[in-house]
Amino acid sequence: MEEAGWSVNCPHRIEDVLEVLNKEISGSKNKRTLPPIALLLVDIDNLERVNRWYGRNTGNEVLSETAGLLRRILGPDDFLARFGGDEFLLLFRRITLKDAKEKASKIIESLKNHDFASDRLKISASIGIAHYFSFAFSSDELLGCAVEALALAQKEGGTFKVFMEEEEWNEV
Repeated sequence: MEEAGWSVNCPHRIEDVLEVLNKEISGSKNKRTLPPIALLLVDIDNLERVNRWYGRNTGNEVLSETAGLLRRILGPDDFLARFGGDEFLLLFRRITLKDAKEKASKIIESLKNHDFASDRLKISASIGIAHYFSFAFSSDELLGCAVEALALAQKEGGTFKVFMEEEEWNEV
């Protein structure tokens, strides 16, 4: 993926992820089941500070290394795309919510323990998790759930939040 003169090696485009997600949702509706899928929206905390203090080349190295760390946790049926300036979208298929939370914890730990760029920086990330449930009827709605969960995680920084845990469903 090429953007602003540099590249972050993400294997998929956002459109690819949303297309697969729509197929998963449509297929599950036909079978009258809930698809075992989860979206994780990963935001690198304070990347703008890295760009300001160490320069954009260092910021680009952080993005590239983050993409590499995220690629390593993908299974053969999973997808990774660059979502925005400092965000990545992961689609995990054939996954439970418990496993999605474990993946989010693993991502946070690997980023926290990695020495980034030539300056050996430490970074953190915030992650929003949306798993498929009866309130999201399209890929756009599920993505919106991940965005909302990410906003909650960003308030604390360096953590993950799930959009509507099962125990919250009965309160709606």
